[in-house]
Amino acid sequence: MRNRSSFEKIEILFFLAVAAGCLITLVHAALAVRLPFQLDFGEGPLLAVAARMAQGLGCYAEPASAPYAIVPYGPVPYDLVALCVKLFGVSFTVPRILVAASGVWCAALIALLVRHWGGSLKTGVAFGLLYLARPVVRDWLSLLRVDFIGLAFSLTGLYLFVKSRRRWYLAVPFFVAALFSKFTFVAAPVACFLYAVLGRSGGKAVRFAGSILVLGTLAFLWTQRASGGWFAFHTIWSNADQAYRLSPKVLMLADQLQSECLLVVLALFLAYWARSCPRLWLPLIYLGFSFLTLPAIGKIGSNSNYFLEWEAGLCLCAGLTYQLLREKAERLGVRSALVPALLTVLVAIYLHGPNPSRGPDPTAEFSECRQAYEYVRSHPGARILSENVGALVVAGKRPLVLEPFLWTREVEHHGWPGADEIVDLIRNRQIDLIVLGSWGTYSERWPVAVEDAVQRNYKVVKTFSCQDALVAYEPRPFALAPQAGNTAELSQGR
Repeated sequence: MRNRSSFEKIEILFFLAVAAGCLITLVHAALAVRLPFQLDFGEGPLLAVAARMAQGLGCYAEPASAPYAIVPYGPVPYDLVALCVKLFGVSFTVPRILVAASGVWCAALIALLVRHWGGSLKTGVAFGLLYLARPVVRDWLSLLRVDFIGLAFSLTGLYLFVKSRRRWYLAVPFFVAALFSKFTFVAAPVACFLYAVLGRSGGKAVRFAGSILVLGTLAFLWTQRASGGWFAFHTIWSNADQAYRLSPKVLMLADQLQSECLLVVLALFLAYWARSCPRLWLPLIYLGFSFLTLPAIGKIGSNSNYFLEWEAGLCLCAGLTYQLLREKAERLGVRSALVPALLTVLVAIYLHGPNPSRGPDPTAEFSECRQAYEYVRSHPGARILSENVGALVVAGKRPLVLEPFLWTREVEHHGWPGADEIVDLIRNRQIDLIVLGSWGTYSERWPVAVEDAVQRNYKVVKTFSCQDALVAYEPRPFALAPQAGNTAELSQGR
């Protein structure tokens, strides 16, 4: 039995580290998916729309009439979540399991793609697990958001495109499904098209692009017709109108690049070696285009979920570089062991260091969410305005506004009349309960007129340590004069 080289000895530590990182991510997800309240602001609106669809209502309703809603993503994730609701009831758990399973499938596809492009099975599995060990993946794997669903379709299409050279058309429905999950998932189909062009397969490139264009157009027209013409407004025009502020997100982008500097260096080495190896062009092109989608993070309200596809591309390219170094290990000697050693250190930092894109552990922000949700559920009022939409959805109550943040953007930018109706209801104290995520300060999630009317016409009755459900208000008696603030009441709210 031959002695293990320095590379192979350090490699064992690397494999153990990524396995531990993956285990921590899965345990974190298992603990989070069962929680009966929303853990992210976007979870409530998504579940609310899916619950309406499960009742036979459309996904993209007229947005200028109550309940007010902007549905910013394509229909595919809403259809899947609505199916979960229809089969298992209204809760966050099963839809979150769907998202987590999609994320694990993304990791499996990274392993399969590394294996297809020349990596060993062991290397593929290691870098698939490395993806799951990433802090940004850990943060989003257990949340009900559309990103992992769309990415799973996109990576599946990429795998089918490279695995079945003559049956490239099998990838087309998956790429279209990814685009109709979230329009930012363009990197994989664009990379496949450009790879075919560079590979002097112009006919294949034209047929591939034409197939996506035709199928995508048919899907768009069908959805537009089924929604009564509102699909384009919800998913395109409402997003185009949102403010774009890249400068506040530059620090987040810089932190992400800094934390991934080793994987970026490995990807650059792959680019150097790929000069004489055309089979490696496609993963590099994919990584490049996934990076070009990152400026979308400048859209107001965006977060680190925009890094998920780029992280997948990085792990894919880094895995291929690692395989090439592994094959050169004997010639390079002890120097080759530096790569698995650095990767082991990187994973150790992942396990013990905070993720700069999401900040400190927010567990305390949810410590009283169960009480807040129970309060909303047991409240006798039927007309409720809530920033925490999930509290209304799981209680089986109808929200007045399904997506406060995006609705507010339309009110502020285009003067939608819905704000006047809400303000009139508040001034006349006809809303039975109002639940807000902040008190006494302006929030971008509500028009100023709405928040001002709440402070003047409603009193604090309860406070909770619960994200997006910090303060509960009920109407003041009309005999009392309006007051500008509720400081005394807040101190006595519990």
